Amino acid sequence: MPEEPSPPREERSDQDLLDEIFSRLPMTEGSFVDFLSAVLLSAAVVASAFSAWQASLWSGEQATLFAEASTARLQSNRETGIALTRLSYDAGTFVDAAIAVTVDNQEALDLFRERLFRDQFNVFVDEWLELDPLNNPDAPKTPFELDGVTDSYFAESIRWDEIANDTFNVGKEANRNNDNWVLATVLFAGVLFFAGISTKFKSARIRALSVAFAAIVLVAAGVWLLSMPRLIEV
Repeated sequence: MPEEPSPPREERSDQDLLDEIFSRLPMTEGSFVDFLSAVLLSAAVVASAFSAWQASLWSGEQATLFAEASTARLQSNRETGIALTRLSYDAGTFVDAAIAVTVDNQEALDLFRERLFRDQFNVFVDEWLELDPLNNPDAPKTPFELDGVTDSYFAESIRWDEIANDTFNVGKEANRNNDNWVLATVLFAGVLFFAGISTKFKSARIRALSVAFAAIVLVAAGVWLLSMPRLIEV
C-alpha cells in the first residue's frame, strides 16, 4: 500500500524563530534585571582586564623612560666633566703662553701654538688675536670671554641634559597614564561589585537601583576609557 505523502513543512524565517524563543523565556521584571546584571558583569570583566593590561604596559613604558632619562643625565654629567677638564687645560696653557709672551720667548709661544694648544682652542685664540687685544681696549681680555666660547665646551652636556629633561617629562606622562588606567580598573571593579551584589537583594527596587548604578558607572568609565591613550604591545 503506497505511503501517504507527508504534509509540506511550513518554512519559518529567522525572525519567527527568535520570536518563538523569546516568547518562551519567562522575562519577568526580576529576570530582566538578572539579564542586565549578567550583561554588565560580562562587559565589566572585559573592560577591567583590558584596563589592567594597559596599566601594566604603561608601567613598563614609564620605567623604561625614567631609566633612559637617568642614563642621559649620567651622560650629561660625564660630558660636563670632560668640558671642565678641557676648559681647565686650555686655561692653564693660555696662562703659560701669556707668560711666554711677557718674557718675549717666541720659541715657547710657537711651541704652545703648534703642539700644546688644542685645535679647537687654537680657533678661539686666532679669533681673539684678530681683535688686537694688546692695543684694542674694547677687545676681550682672554679668548674665554668671546661670545659662545664657554657654551661650546658644554654643548654636548647641554644636549644630553635636554634629552634627559624631555625623556623624563614623557616618563611623567606615562606615569600619569598608568595611574589613569589603574583608576579605570578600580571603576570597572565597582561595576562588578554592584552588578554582582544586585542578585543578593530580595527587593526588586533595590536590585534595579544597584544595576542602574552599575550601568551608569560602566558607561561613564567606558567613555573615559575610550578617551585615554593606549599602548599596543608588539
